Amino acid sequence: MILSLLLFASLLAIAETYAFFPWRMMRKSNDFTERGEDPEVWPEVALLLAAYNEEAVMEEKLKSMLNSDYPADKIRIVVGSDRSSDRTDEIVKQFAASDARVQLRRFEERTGKPAIINQLVSESQETILVLSDADTFFEPHTLKALVRPFSDAKVGGVQAKFISKADGENNVARQELVYNDRELMLKRGESVDGAVIGAYGACYALRRAVYVPVPAGFLVDDFYIFMKVLEQGYQTVLSDAATCLLELSGASEVEFKRKTRIGKGNFQNFFALKKFQNPFTGKVATYYWSHKVLRWFTPFLLLIAFFSNLALIGEDRLYVSLFATQCFGYALAILDIPLRWMNIHIAPIRFISHFLSMNIALFLGFLQYLQGKGNGTWK
Repeated sequence: MILSLLLFASLLAIAETYAFFPWRMMRKSNDFTERGEDPEVWPEVALLLAAYNEEAVMEEKLKSMLNSDYPADKIRIVVGSDRSSDRTDEIVKQFAASDARVQLRRFEERTGKPAIINQLVSESQETILVLSDADTFFEPHTLKALVRPFSDAKVGGVQAKFISKADGENNVARQELVYNDRELMLKRGESVDGAVIGAYGACYALRRAVYVPVPAGFLVDDFYIFMKVLEQGYQTVLSDAATCLLELSGASEVEFKRKTRIGKGNFQNFFALKKFQNPFTGKVATYYWSHKVLRWFTPFLLLIAFFSNLALIGEDRLYVSLFATQCFGYALAILDIPLRWMNIHIAPIRFISHFLSMNIALFLGFLQYLQGKGNGTWK
């Protein structure tokens, strides 16, 4: 009885985060509308960027932010350089020499993105903060679209919309593209209720007054910052009009390391965000569990489902069928390894292997969390 309960509860939890919740949000997203309207006076905005050795993209990044239809006298751009050793600082200084809106804040000791953002925010006085990554590029209308929802006093945070493209065909980029499209759909549904769960850190905005400093050593700072906005009773929404351009990496080994790092950061957030640890304390907590927490714990749910199913094989044909289905899925994921070597790419198999790889990375991230490994600096 207990084993059966464990088996079906784990399968149901996985289905909730990967099927049922997305289905509910897809239906709810049909009611999505943009929040806010153009204010009579646009507020002052600080665009804050933490960077480490970003010479390849820094020039294009700064140009994209400066080429905005937002009132020029209301924009300040600050690049926090985490002791960059390439031409990042030089490029920023060149822009600063010709445009006073651009400023360089160099940190002489490697401190990591969260610490840099904390410092830049503490030095800012603007009403609205826009946080973005160096490899995310704005369009002329992006900034106004990000700020517009703040005309609604209930809104504390705004997520930008990403137009993504994969930089390769035969790698994980295509799977990440599908993942990002799915996340956008979920956030669109959550936005209807003013409860977008976690920001995608490549670009988002928030009120300066609701910023809560990120704890030292945190790896997924954007998620923490956005959830703290919700914790204070403000709403977080998506702006479909605030489009940014983002190119996805295609290197599987790089992506796996990134997912492992994010995995550790996810568990840091889970144990820090105590207000939402009970999924029955309101809509935000329910969305948080269905969208994120169950997904973070899927590696453990998969293990529970596998071994409880294994122990039940002799009980009924149903358990035999379920176990055979699980084994078949894992076999397909393993089969993808030699297929990659032979440069054979079968989309359904690739998505299954990507799912398994993502959950292995989450599990390793959890182990790193327990061991206290890693910090907030770039590698």
